Amino acid sequence: MRKILVIALLALFAFACQKKKADLGDFDLQNFKTDRGGCEDKRVKLIEPLKALKPKILGLSENQIIENFGRYDYQILSRRNEKVFVYFLEKGPQCEHIQNATNSLSMLLYFNAASLVKEVSFQNGGIIDTYK
Repeated sequence: MRKILVIALLALFAFACQKKKADLGDFDLQNFKTDRGGCEDKRVKLIEPLKALKPKILGLSENQIIENFGRYDYQILSRRNEKVFVYFLEKGPQCEHIQNATNSLSMLLYFNAASLVKEVSFQNGGIIDTYK
């Protein structure tokens, strides 16, 4: 009886620890991932569908973001140790060097202490100005 209980608990634990798949509908994640820095103009075509995904992105974990959208283009740590992922959505000076100042449209994902997205922001450049 005890063995059955242990096996049942282990199975329940394994089921509970499975990754939750992000529901992003038919968004073209492959083109988004392969357009690093927005330099190939693939992401520019995805801006409106991406903005529509905003409610579905909120609450996703850092790992789910990287798994679905690929590695961020740029990361910022604020004075309050808040982590921000930056994804550039169009061509700009960042294509020459990722840290170049730019006015290109970007998506910023702000994470809380539990590494879950708490805010999604779309803005033109000014990324460094965010934390003055």
